[in-house]
Amino acid sequence: MLILGLDPGSLRFGVGLVEKERRRFTYVHSETIRLRERDFLARMQALWDRLDALTTEFPAEEAAMEEGFLGKNIRSMSQLSTVRGVAMAAVLKRRLPLRLYAPRQIKLALTGYGNAEKDQVARMASLLLSIRSRKIGLDESDALAVAYCHGVSLG
Repeated sequence: MLILGLDPGSLRFGVGLVEKERRRFTYVHSETIRLRERDFLARMQALWDRLDALTTEFPAEEAAMEEGFLGKNIRSMSQLSTVRGVAMAAVLKRRLPLRLYAPRQIKLALTGYGNAEKDQVARMASLLLSIRSRKIGLDESDALAVAYCHGVSLG
């Protein structure tokens, strides 16, 4: 089963794909979608276009997304909510089952510790998915952790 993991961000959006066969996970693809456009709506269009292309290239059977931490900055919270909405729409367009996970739940599934730091998550994702060919970015490792968490929750 191919699982798509999403780590939303308004400037950097992490995407990770893992294959789950029984209890074994294999790395398929990951990337950070860099949203460089100055205009927020142009960034959302770029995000939609890239997610649409990725879901076409990698026809996942399941999808999962980090619920995201919403802080005190109302503008940032509003933008992140919009980013998550665009990502949800791209996934729902493909009729993929989508599950949301709290950051603590994701870290716990991957590292065994709900308060793990980002670099701990990255090291564990590389280790569990046997990624040796290249160094993965923190947004990518977070997205891979989301996909892994979802795969574990499926049993």
